[in-house]
Amino acid sequence: MDDRQRKTRFAELLRPCQARLLGYLHALVRDLDDAEDLFQQTTVILWKKFDEFDGERSFLSWACGIGRLEAMNFLRARGRQKLYFSDDLNLLLVEAQEAFPDDEHDDRRAALTGCVDKLREGDRKLLQDVYAAGASPTQVAQQLGRVPQSVQNSLRRIRKALFECVERALAQEKHPEAE
Repeated sequence: MDDRQRKTRFAELLRPCQARLLGYLHALVRDLDDAEDLFQQTTVILWKKFDEFDGERSFLSWACGIGRLEAMNFLRARGRQKLYFSDDLNLLLVEAQEAFPDDEHDDRRAALTGCVDKLREGDRKLLQDVYAAGASPTQVAQQLGRVPQSVQNSLRRIRKALFECVERALAQEKHPEAE
């Protein structure tokens, strides 16, 4: 394979799994800026090691494996190992990412967006404060004058409601006559 074909093949494999790889890295380090930096580092390493990739395997699994090693190095360097997940959990995260075909992943993301829009404004703001702003539930509780456990309970309730909403939306999409 010449260099141009190699670049084309790499791009073909990376493009459809970019969002999933970034999501995986974000789950490992919990900070979007750090995850984006790790994504860039991981992409460079994937390119350098592309000749070692076994085309019979899942590119996403291979990429997540390399990304996990980069995340471990990052967390070790930052002294934030408490955020590092066990190997078993990492494998479950990769398997969960692979369990959904790309179109179902997109359908789930669209359904989630619609479900978030249906939340009460206070619940949306809480999600924004914790997940988008990267604050811990304890920090958000302090900002809101709430007990940390009440913020955790609210987040648990919101996540459950979002999960159920997404499942209903996907079921309705597959079986519109059931409405």
